[in-house]
Amino acid sequence: MSPQPPIQSSNQTGRTLGTGRDLRRRVLLHHVPLALASVVALVVLIGLSPSRGGFSISQAASPTGDVALVLLAVTLLIGPANLMLRRRNPVNNYLRRDVGTWTAIFSVVHVIVGFQGHGGSVFGFVDYFVADGRPLTNSFGLGNWTGLAATVIVVGLLVVSTDRYLRELKARHWKDLQRLNYTLFALVLVHGVAYQVVEKRDVPFVLAFVALLVPVVVVQLAGYRVRRATTKP
Repeated sequence: MSPQPPIQSSNQTGRTLGTGRDLRRRVLLHHVPLALASVVALVVLIGLSPSRGGFSISQAASPTGDVALVLLAVTLLIGPANLMLRRRNPVNNYLRRDVGTWTAIFSVVHVIVGFQGHGGSVFGFVDYFVADGRPLTNSFGLGNWTGLAATVIVVGLLVVSTDRYLRELKARHWKDLQRLNYTLFALVLVHGVAYQVVEKRDVPFVLAFVALLVPVVVVQLAGYRVRRATTKP
């Protein structure tokens, strides 16, 4: 039997962000806080969204996407944070995986709510991508096509983000798949910009979108420099 890739033990949690494997500890320290914080943020964002009369499901479309974007940004900050703090950055990071789980959950909710919010239905989604037999290439179509690709990737990453797939794929191939997170971020960036145009969002929301993306890029570049510096012969 071929050797299995090492999985970090929980006694290293204090040294490296997100290496604790114990499920109960992860539920208490990762999943519960992430769920509560995400729901609170969603409620606040819905309250800040412009409304006409009573609550409508369209008010939850952008906020669910915003929450998913913040969670995705966190997954991209954990690794560089470990590098810049001179901590080990293992292939398998349970905090990153758990945040990724909630990213996928809110991404799927965003897709479902988004279809409803624009007057369609989940089963009539073709109208979001094709018109008169041709792919939509305007801002609305671009936002939907990139959103579809991002959804496929985030759900795929959720499926393979388990100890079972880590053992079966081995660390190197598993990590290669996880790097699709960067492609996901690029697609979400295009999706977000397209919908900023479609929805003509207010300036504060646009500034918040930019303020979230810039630190991710800066920290990623800083982490890359640290990794290059530590791997030089």
